[in-house]
Amino acid sequence: MPKAMSTKGRKDASSALTRALRFEKQGKRFFSAAAVKSTDGFAKRVFELLAVLEDRHCQDILAISAKLEKDGKFPAVSTASSEARMRMFKRETSKLRKEKTVTGDAAAAMRKALGFEAEGREMYRRMAEKAGNPMEKKFFRLLSAEEAGHFEVVYEYLDYLEATGLRMGE
Repeated sequence: MPKAMSTKGRKDASSALTRALRFEKQGKRFFSAAAVKSTDGFAKRVFELLAVLEDRHCQDILAISAKLEKDGKFPAVSTASSEARMRMFKRETSKLRKEKTVTGDAAAAMRKALGFEAEGREMYRRMAEKAGNPMEKKFFRLLSAEEAGHFEVVYEYLDYLEATGLRMGE
């Protein structure tokens, strides 16, 4: 039977989860607001999808926090939900690529989203490096990988905008 985490290990994990939850809530607010403001159909749906995924990250973090508090150890982490979410995200965004309407405000919002996803990817990578517990390390690596996947989709969309000749402010 796995040993319970030390008090310091639990505190570190709890602190990291609190920071992660704050970050994900901030992301959900940003993407929800960007979806409401976006006049570009593709960007609007990508932002809505990103907001849903950030909400699911919040749910995962809250569930892990509750288990950590209850059991005194970081729970086992599965890659299944992460992989399913990324498949759904890629499937949905590939459907949305058929959109033809592109506006300058979408490019500006996507650039902000790109920065947000890069920040999340790096934050979770650092958290994984610092984690002492293997499950905690695995969880933060999964979050980093998901944020990297979001980054790729946003980056591809920006690349599409530039390839179609749209520049910021047009």
